[in-house]
Amino acid sequence: MTKKRVLIFICITLFLILPLGVYAFAVKSGNSIYVAENETIEGNLYAAGNAITVDGTVTGDVICAGQAININGKVEGDVICAGQTINIVGEVGGNARVAGNSVNINGAVARNVMAFGASIILGEDATVGWDMLMAGATGEIRGKVGRDMYGGGSSVIIAGKIAKDVRLKLDENIRSEIKGFSVEKSNSPLTITDGAVIGGNVTYTAGQAGSIATGASISGEVKHNLPKIKTGGKTLFGWVWHRLFAIFSAFVVGLVLVSLWRKQIIELTDKMLSKVGAAIGWGLMVMFLTPIICLLLLFTIIGIPLSLMLLAIWLIAIFISKILIGILVGRSVMEKIYKKKKDSLIWAMIAGIVICWIIFAIPIIGWIIALAAIWWGLGGIWLYFKKT
Repeated sequence: MTKKRVLIFICITLFLILPLGVYAFAVKSGNSIYVAENETIEGNLYAAGNAITVDGTVTGDVICAGQAININGKVEGDVICAGQTINIVGEVGGNARVAGNSVNINGAVARNVMAFGASIILGEDATVGWDMLMAGATGEIRGKVGRDMYGGGSSVIIAGKIAKDVRLKLDENIRSEIKGFSVEKSNSPLTITDGAVIGGNVTYTAGQAGSIATGASISGEVKHNLPKIKTGGKTLFGWVWHRLFAIFSAFVVGLVLVSLWRKQIIELTDKMLSKVGAAIGWGLMVMFLTPIICLLLLFTIIGIPLSLMLLAIWLIAIFISKILIGILVGRSVMEKIYKKKKDSLIWAMIAGIVICWIIFAIPIIGWIIALAAIWWGLGGIWLYFKKT
């Protein structure tokens, strides 16, 4: 898992909490994952790797994380993926919810598209049956959207067909909030080209007026709203971006954990729940003593490699500890309010992470709760491997 160089981005809470079938599924991991053209996977496909290619058929959802993701075949359910480059040229029978640096969709998506990233392109051959939501730096809409289009970004080009309304919030500062990505700058925040067809209204918020070609067909009104003057600090988009980045990162790591180590995760969280005080106490010790031990080891030549390895394990354990708390919370929630899915660890992980990360984001007290969660999770990991 630590060898996967995965760039995970944002996604909305709805993206995370939609039902995921777990009655039949396949789990694939490795440097390169390939579903051949004549191969059919019954149920869901969970995949994590550097390169993921689906040329065959998946009868359920595809849930994946990787550097390069290519969906060329047929997915009868949803595509829920995060990666550096995501290409969808096949057929998706449900929704496409994707996050990445470069997102390219040039296939048929039967329902909704939710795309997040630096560059988002809906190609000329792409069709979206329902609505499209995009959030990122630049966007190009050259295909067909069956209903409304919503989104936010730095600049958007519309050259395709939108059956109903277009609603956009465009802000040049969004470019600086999506760190680590290089995107081509557009002269206009909104460009509607010749041949574009919009069946409803166009409402956009931007610092300057957009460029609308005379050959564009817009059935409704065009309304340009000026953004409110900012007094400083991060924009709401930036805050949401970072929060959802954290949620989706935890979701992907949690997916790998529960897919590969289901039995161990259940045993570990059971121990955490039965020994709350002991777990928090051990977690405090692990949290504060590990850096001191690493520092002492650095003073010895032979201890430097051990110090670096111990520090890396400590950092990974801190991140995983919050995910374990999310799984624990999710299992409790499923047991009380959704008993039909109480045995589904994936459902528990998704629900628990969403709940916990929202709580961790509460001003003033959120960081305290998050710190306590880390202590509890670290202690649980210690007790599990200590076998007490």
